[in-house]
Formats: sequence, C-alpha cells, structure tokens
Amino acid sequence: MDLLTRIQAVPGPSGDEGRIADFLESHCGGIPGTTLRRIGDLVIATRGRPRVAVFAHVDTIGFTLAYKRTLAPIGGPRVDGGERIREVGSERTATIQLRNDPPGAWRLSVKGAEPGGRWVFAEPLKIKKDQVSGPYLDNRAGVWNAVRVLERVEDVAVLFTPGEEHSGRGALVGARLIHEELGISRALISDITWHTGSIKNGKGPAVSLRDRYVPRQAFLDEVLSAAEKSGVPFQREVESAGGSDGSYIERSTFPIDWVFVGAPQKRSHTPKEACCVADLHAMVDLYAHLIPALSRTA
Repeated sequence: MDLLTRIQAVPGPSGDEGRIADFLESHCGGIPGTTLRRIGDLVIATRGRPRVAVFAHVDTIGFTLAYKRTLAPIGGPRVDGGERIREVGSERTATIQLRNDPPGAWRLSVKGAEPGGRWVFAEPLKIKKDQVSGPYLDNRAGVWNAVRVLERVEDVAVLFTPGEEHSGRGALVGARLIHEELGISRALISDITWHTGSIKNGKGPAVSLRDRYVPRQAFLDEVLSAAEKSGVPFQREVESAGGSDGSYIERSTFPIDWVFVGAPQKRSHTPKEACCVADLHAMVDLYAHLIPALSRTA
C-alpha cells in the first residue's frame, strides 16, 4: 500500500491534474518496456503490442474558493461541515463551515486566501488491518490498480485521464488516440464503485453490467466469461445511475467497447472513503487475467 499512499498524497482536482500527471509520468517511466506519451495532463503508457486499454482517471473532486470565502464544488463532494481541507500548491489548511445564507452554502473557516484557489480534503490515508480509508480512493485506488497492471502485463495500454469528474476530456482525447494510432477497440475502466446493499466491501471487485450507460452485451459477456475462468472472486453490479470514463467513450465517435471493473468503497466522495485491501489486490489479479484473455480474441 506504500504506492497507493504516495499516489493519494498528490493533489489533483479536476482542471489541476498536472502534479499527479508528473508523478505518474516519472513512476511509469521506470517500468521496463514502457513507452510514455503525454498530452496536457493525459498520460498514455504502453507496453508491448497492446490490444486492450485500461482507463484510470487521475482527477478528484474538490473545491474552488469563490468570493466571500464561499466554496464552489469541483465534481460532487459530500460535506457535513467541519471537514479539514488544504489549498493546492500551498501549506494553508482550513475547515469547511456550513452557511445559512444562502442555505446549504459552504464557507472557508479562515480569511486571507485568494479566490480561485483549488482546495482538497486534507486527511491522509489510514490502513488498519484489511481496510484502507481516507479521501480520494476514488480514483487513486483505480490509478494504483492501473500502475500495478502496467507492471504485470506485457501487452497493455494504460491511459491516466484528466477531467472525468467534469468534462471527460481525457477519455475523449485518449479514445481517439488509441483507436487511430494503436488500433485498440477494447477497454476496461479502472475505477472505484459503490458499496451498496448488493455490492459489498470484502467480496471482491465488481464487474459492472451497466450504470447510467449500457456497455455492448457481446463484450460484456466475454469479460464475464474470462472473469469466471480467472478464479478471482468478483461481484456483478447492476445500477441505473452513475458513470465513468466509459460514459465518455460511449459518447465518442470511436468504436471502442468498454466495461467497468472496480472495487467497491464506502462513503463515496467524502474524506472517509473506505476499501478492503483484499478487494484492491483482487482487482489487480482480475485485470492481470482479463487483459491477456481479451487480447487473444481482439
């Protein structure tokens, strides 16, 4: 979990992913046989002759400081009041105060910060027994998985995408590049999903049969068949809401099939997100089996 801790510590709210892109470019450049390409804050790492791509978004939720110390959300943070936050690019910290004017508004607890600054949750990761908790496991755990997959799989393309929480520009640009330049038409979405009444922490990663969008059934069936043969415990998820980089691939003009495969977490988009360590390791094992299997039939 040391690598996950280091990845989580690098701030990267949507629109300000340069620091995490720098980190990943440096780290992945040390993986043998890896070729890197960077476009803005999109990092594409390839090994061998990839037929399957992994998309992992590097941006997180956060806050923009607006006027009169009010906080404008980046993405969809969940706030109760009293959360510790830190300013990106400085040592300044504060807490979030709830306001009644207007009702439900959020305000910075300290004065003197300039409007326009980016703020993120300040809590570090905590690991206790088989649980890791803290902010930004969505999607720092998905990024960690993608790095581990890049280390283990000889033929793969990994796209570390910016902007998933807002515009999806990273997935849209990346889909075009891998389809036009590498001929890739298959993708797995390395992201973190919800702990619910049906999908539980500790029961393995989830293969999403659908969320707001519906992947192509023939490809989904192939992913499920390969997952069953892997011997890795996994769950089948069915939702009618939510989305991921797969949503943007679906709306692009490029014929890339996609399926979301990710570990569940509790308390999404809060400073107290929680995943089971065993689920995260099983996620890596499942990807390491799926990618060669799906490559053979691509």
